[in-house]
Amino acid sequence: MAQGDSEALPYEGSKRTGWGFASWKGGRFLSGPKRNAGIWAVLLVAVLASAYFLEPWNERFERESLPFLSGDPVRGASLFSGLGCNACHPLYGIGATIGPDLAKTPNPSWNPPVRIVTEIWNHSPQMWERMKDAQLGFPRVTERKMLDLLAYLYLVRYVDEPGDPAYGKILFSSKGCLQCHTQAGFSEQAAPDLARLEGDTPIIWAQTMWNHGRAMQVGMAQRDIRWPTFQGKEMGDLLAYLQRTGSGKRFEAGLFPADPAKGAKLFREKACYSCHSINGEGGKTGPELGPRQGVPLSITQFAGRLWNHFPQMMARMDEQVISQARFAEREMADLIAYLYVIRYFEPVGRVDLGREVFNKKHCSNCHGVDGHGGKDGTNLARRQEYVSAQMAYTVWTHGPPMYRKIREKSIDWPTLEEQELVDLMAFLNSL
Repeated sequence: MAQGDSEALPYEGSKRTGWGFASWKGGRFLSGPKRNAGIWAVLLVAVLASAYFLEPWNERFERESLPFLSGDPVRGASLFSGLGCNACHPLYGIGATIGPDLAKTPNPSWNPPVRIVTEIWNHSPQMWERMKDAQLGFPRVTERKMLDLLAYLYLVRYVDEPGDPAYGKILFSSKGCLQCHTQAGFSEQAAPDLARLEGDTPIIWAQTMWNHGRAMQVGMAQRDIRWPTFQGKEMGDLLAYLQRTGSGKRFEAGLFPADPAKGAKLFREKACYSCHSINGEGGKTGPELGPRQGVPLSITQFAGRLWNHFPQMMARMDEQVISQARFAEREMADLIAYLYVIRYFEPVGRVDLGREVFNKKHCSNCHGVDGHGGKDGTNLARRQEYVSAQMAYTVWTHGPPMYRKIREKSIDWPTLEEQELVDLMAFLNSL
């Protein structure tokens, strides 16, 4: 089947309809009920569809797995409409209410791709049945289109930081931000007015915290202010507060599609490799940046980590006579896309627990106890590297036949918790 073709699976005689919720203004997506609720209802499907094939798919980066953030949200918005997603799902409370609101984040403690993919997996049977009843059909989605859709869902869900703005307000004072920065027209000292910040979105926030860290370090030293650190979700709470009170423009959507190949090049050009290694190659001063154990990082938590360790990093760079590199907005997006490819943001699961999930969820009934294939299922060993974005593509393309087969066997569709998905991927990658 040619790329871009669609097939009515598993239902015949179907039709597709849709009307879009997308807001693209001045080269940027608008998001959030405070600023954009009315604009989300504007029908821009025709405009978005015309842009769908304007930019060719970047094949320069070898993709054994699908790199999150490398999709195009403009094309993803058109796809959201073309697939009929908005016939069931509202955004920011606008539209049909059959399915859950995709702009809301039920579990902000998990990183974006794992959260999104788990929801796609768990709710796929309901979606397929709804599509059957509405005669929407089931178009076969290419890998590129899945990345476009994931980029769009990231923007509508995570550009508005799912943190606690009330606690963020407390942090703004307790961490000493108020001693320098204006907020809501008041500060103890004159510094940039954060109420007018035009970068209160995760990727640009990470770029801002890095680029301006040295100047803030000098200013805090002059005022004898201790360098504050942020734990857990605190940086997300602070950003949520700044988003709630800010009025600056947003332009994070203009950073997509991010290019992990450029990010890999930047990793060397900006001398990140001088301190950090990947797969054992690179400097040993800083930590390895591959897959890791621990709480999954969101992009905002990544910004918090950059901030927390900034003084130590600058001291080490000064010792090695390495000047601090600055990142443009798109460069930071490319770097983060590269970090997704090397699985820095991908939580590390346990193979033994993944094997238990594989059997407990009845995957072994078709694919064999060891995952190497059975009477009704294919060999899952070494088919590709299993990461969250790849799993989204897999369930969408191979899910309907799986659904039919397990129904024939009177087996319920398996649902997964986020950690179960992570452990399952660890097991599949071990085969």
